[in-house]
Amino acid sequence: MTFAPLDYRRVQTAVIGDKYSGDPVLLPMDYHELDHWRRLHPEYTYWCGIQLGGCGGELSDRRYTDKVCHFAHHPNAVCHRTANGESSADHLFIKRGVERLLERQGVRGEVRTRDLGTGPGDAVDVFVPDMRRRVRFQLGVLDHLAWRHAVDEFTEDADGVDWIFAQDGPLTHELLRRQGFSLRVRLVTHGGERRVHVGATAHGHPLQWTPLEECTLTPTGLLTPPLETIRPSLAPSRAASFPVQGSLFFAPVPRSHAPEAEAPVEVGDRHLIVADVKPAESPVVRALVSLPADADVPPAGHVYRVPDGARVLVADGGAGWVVTAERYIRLNATEAQRTGLWSPAPVLAANCERAPIRENGQVEAAGESAAGPPRSTTKPEATAGSEGSQGGTNRQPENGERARDLVSQLRPLEGALGEAVGKQVTRAINSAELWLAAVTNNRGGAASDGGRHVRQLELALRAARRDLNLDEQGTRSSTSTRAHGAESMVPPEPRV
Repeated sequence: MTFAPLDYRRVQTAVIGDKYSGDPVLLPMDYHELDHWRRLHPEYTYWCGIQLGGCGGELSDRRYTDKVCHFAHHPNAVCHRTANGESSADHLFIKRGVERLLERQGVRGEVRTRDLGTGPGDAVDVFVPDMRRRVRFQLGVLDHLAWRHAVDEFTEDADGVDWIFAQDGPLTHELLRRQGFSLRVRLVTHGGERRVHVGATAHGHPLQWTPLEECTLTPTGLLTPPLETIRPSLAPSRAASFPVQGSLFFAPVPRSHAPEAEAPVEVGDRHLIVADVKPAESPVVRALVSLPADADVPPAGHVYRVPDGARVLVADGGAGWVVTAERYIRLNATEAQRTGLWSPAPVLAANCERAPIRENGQVEAAGESAAGPPRSTTKPEATAGSEGSQGGTNRQPENGERARDLVSQLRPLEGALGEAVGKQVTRAINSAELWLAAVTNNRGGAASDGGRHVRQLELALRAARRDLNLDEQGTRSSTSTRAHGAESMVPPEPRV
């Protein structure tokens, strides 16, 4: 037999017993099914229940053969109930189904319907105090702000919440991104019943439906058979992340390898260090930096650049954040100093100490009083190869030119060297640059240190060539030939 389309102006749902009842019923639409229903339940009385948003008046079941059967108010009744259709009592069917589930599991819990502004059927809340667990069946439309408000409310007395939505939308997608799965609810009509089914979906898994009576409520949440196999394979939930525009620099704080427990977000199996971080055109902040587990932990005392791909992981609620980097490059001394995250160590005063010079040009020995008797000095011919005040002054321009040439050769190699050789090269460059600055400013005593700095640079260059397997001509600049005299002062490279 062909029936007329369902008329949503007709009352399809009611409660049994009295107007305050929470026991719902869906009137069968086919008159054959209604006849069978009447024979099974001859004592039932039907009401436009308060929990349905109704007027509380009594209803009668109307049997029709040419259109769908439905409930009807008694004559002269006035009712402003807006939800009359097949799904208008779904919140009561869910409530009854959850109560039966708790009874079957032997678990004590509280189940109640919620009016969130559009009627008593907006939501069903379940609270299991022994498990400190909540379940929300969200049947009405909910925006993100209201959802966040409800989450804050639930966390006051529960350790976890399962959200089960009647409709797919932005919030189901949000939960899928946050926790790796999302839950849905639907009801299927069977005679005078609406049977509750829970659906579970995850990344790479289709939506799978399970009758509510086959689900299990546990301290970890509401489990369906498909979800029991999906959940163990899920990766930890990912925090919100934002890309960092441009380069980012960081300098590890010495002895600050942070345990994973200190991270406000899940970082997985990665290195976690404390560092001073400077995004481009931004101030320096102290933060946690997450680095790949297969990379060596960068040693402190250097500055590193993340050329691209840096992201900021933000904990929910803004409780903290972590910078993630997949690759990084160590800067040389000049580049590191420009970032403001590093400066060369100061040269000890003893390194620049000079013996005083008497008025007659003779050098006073250390600790000798200016008023004491003059010491005889070695004749100039005997000190032609030494670095006294006269010799150092004569060789100052040549040593300075040679030092600048060696620094220019070492700088491009600094970032690619191993840790030990890198430290040697960095020390030599830093010391030489300080000496060159002292000579430029005419600081007393600096001129005589030129040969020592040139030798340190030469040895550092040889060590760098060995570390990078470069031949000597591969890194020699065009100005090196002009400093051949200073190069002859470097001791020969030891044979291997």
